Amino acid sequence: MSLLGTIQQSKSAIDVAQIGLQVVGNNVANANTPGYIRQQLQQSSAVAVRDGGLIKGLGVRATGIVQVVDQAHFERMLGAKTAVAGAEALEKAYSQLEELSNDLDNSGLSQQFSLFNNAVHELSTQPGDASLREFVILQGETLTGNLRRAREQASDRLQAWDGELKDVASDINRLTTRIAKLNLDIATIEGGGLVHSDATGLRDQRYLALEELAQFVNVNVQEQESGAVSVFVGGDYIVNDGINRLVKSGYSEELDAQEIRIVETDSPLQVTGGQLAATAEARDGIFGDYIDNIDRMASALIRSVNEVHSQGQGRKGYQEVLSSVKGNANVPLANADLAWEPKNGTFDMSVVDSSGDVISTHRIKVRNLGQVTDSTMSSIVVDIDAIEGISASVTSDGRIEILSDSHTSSFTFGEDTSGFLAAAGINTFFVGRDATDINVSEALRLDSDLLAVSAGGIGEDTDVLASMLDLVDRPQDSLDGRSVRGIYEGTIAGVAQKISLQNSEADGLRDFYATLQSQHLAITGVNIDEESIKMITYQRAFQASSRVISTATEMLDILMNL
Repeated sequence: MSLLGTIQQSKSAIDVAQIGLQVVGNNVANANTPGYIRQQLQQSSAVAVRDGGLIKGLGVRATGIVQVVDQAHFERMLGAKTAVAGAEALEKAYSQLEELSNDLDNSGLSQQFSLFNNAVHELSTQPGDASLREFVILQGETLTGNLRRAREQASDRLQAWDGELKDVASDINRLTTRIAKLNLDIATIEGGGLVHSDATGLRDQRYLALEELAQFVNVNVQEQESGAVSVFVGGDYIVNDGINRLVKSGYSEELDAQEIRIVETDSPLQVTGGQLAATAEARDGIFGDYIDNIDRMASALIRSVNEVHSQGQGRKGYQEVLSSVKGNANVPLANADLAWEPKNGTFDMSVVDSSGDVISTHRIKVRNLGQVTDSTMSSIVVDIDAIEGISASVTSDGRIEILSDSHTSSFTFGEDTSGFLAAAGINTFFVGRDATDINVSEALRLDSDLLAVSAGGIGEDTDVLASMLDLVDRPQDSLDGRSVRGIYEGTIAGVAQKISLQNSEADGLRDFYATLQSQHLAITGVNIDEESIKMITYQRAFQASSRVISTATEMLDILMNL
């Protein structure tokens, strides 16, 4: 190799040192840039040549500028990001539920059950006291109002979480569109994989977009040879090269709620993690289950109290009754859409005079044997209408109306082995089917003398009141042997336990993600001390190569002067 070759060889070294210094300078300049991934100059020795019996190197050449990143570790960090985002969303949902179900101020449902039960106890000691009857009805109104309010508040939260799905769909579309565009830009700049350098600035932006997308859904990222990435959620791709599939939020009849679907295929997005999955879980599994428990508890309260109250008599009889439950009057009771299905049995009706003495008593049959001869609401109304002194009919909206034919007589209800009276909403304390519409009967609110006290006739005993004592704490068959209060307290205890577990899980996932993030930053982040060492190395290489050129030039001058 001639002296000119030596100069050329050193010039390539100077060029590489200059490029290396530029890479170091760019790293130092972006040391505090969020999402910046450290760059590294790749270099290799130039192709050697043969000179007689010698094979001589031709110096160094720069082969590319690439990002320093562990792709497998980054994908693992994306998975942790998904898990953390989902856990934090559930943590937020449980915190909201805790606010709704907090009984620390003694104004919660458990306290209201106690107040209602205490009011019944007080009335049982003085059944003739009008103010105590009013107090029982007042406590019933307070209890039902709190039940409705608890359900409404939980339902509002459920609707809020359901509405967040629209925002999540918008965020997913924004990010997938961004990633698809970056794919095209990266593939273009990198020559479809032919150029051995990374489009570093664009790749930084794509990494940030992928990390943000991972907090919404569980993603599987696959990089192609062209430099573009494909992003999969479940078995469906949402980004492939420069194409992204849009998603939409729409109502699902099967779920009776919003659902994220892929626009192109109109199929549900198969999500198992992230904010999207957590939002659906908060809606259906947290607030949905809580609402179901409130409804179940309210339904059991309605049934247990009404089955007792509907068989009793107050201080006077009824002049008119309009059932609170709307049913299908012309089909067997099993299909009549009553509050619950009555049993095969009977109930009593008595016609009484103005002083409460019984004029006549009649037993109405209720047939429910799964046969064609089973009773209907209409057939029962016909039997009631046949009683002398009473008129009965079915209204246009499917309710039973019973009227006394005389202002001097009224009617009462007695022993009901079928449960029809309570199921139809006749002579009941509560009205409604669940926590949505539970309330105290309007007839009782207007006239407390109709509050059932006795079971053997007006002013005869206090057996109905005795049966209503501690009813909220009595095991119910409809609740699998649990009490109404027990359902609520069990729900609250379960919520407290789940909150504790969710907080622990979220803390653990945050620590795990922070560890992975630290490891990722250790790989991709800029270390000023390390870059300073590289800078000195390139500086020394530049100086040495310059000295070689200077020496070779002197030798060439000497040679030319010979």
